[in-house]
Amino acid sequence: MDKQDEKHSRELWNSFLAGDDDAFGMLYTAYVNPLYDYGLHFTSDGELVKDCVQDLFVRLYANRKRLQTVENIRAYLFYSLKNTLFNRFKKEIDYDLIDDVDPVFHVELSAETQLIESEQLYEQKKRIALIMEDLTPRQREVLYYRFVEELSFEEICRLMQMNYQSVRNLLHRTVQKIRSTATGKS
Repeated sequence: MDKQDEKHSRELWNSFLAGDDDAFGMLYTAYVNPLYDYGLHFTSDGELVKDCVQDLFVRLYANRKRLQTVENIRAYLFYSLKNTLFNRFKKEIDYDLIDDVDPVFHVELSAETQLIESEQLYEQKKRIALIMEDLTPRQREVLYYRFVEELSFEEICRLMQMNYQSVRNLLHRTVQKIRSTATGKS
């Protein structure tokens, strides 16, 4: 998302907070698909993700008088959806058997979106998938936030509920692990 889109989103957010229902509708339209795609990183249950996205927007609308201006609307909505999903997951857990389980963050390489044009491309994708499988869920999550969503370290800290230095260290170790795996050096 470029700076112009972020500015427009903040303007829509502020209009929504001021009571503009059209701005709320535009926010919904702009973010429903990215939120759905993001939710699918945590679960393959598309209906659950749809329900949680709807719940999020219903809660936003119902609580708009208590909401505040935020700098990055996309990061705020991602954080809110992640919490909504995790709360739903925790309700479904039998607390007698499991005290604390966090869902696994999952990033998939989508073979459906691209045709494999050459054997070399196919081999590269296989190797990347193997490297990604070797990463922990937290490592995949930090990579996704930093390099796919291009979030700042502060935004990643909030989403992952980690302090700044821990996020930097995790990202650094993850990139080092990818490099060493890719080059075959231990």
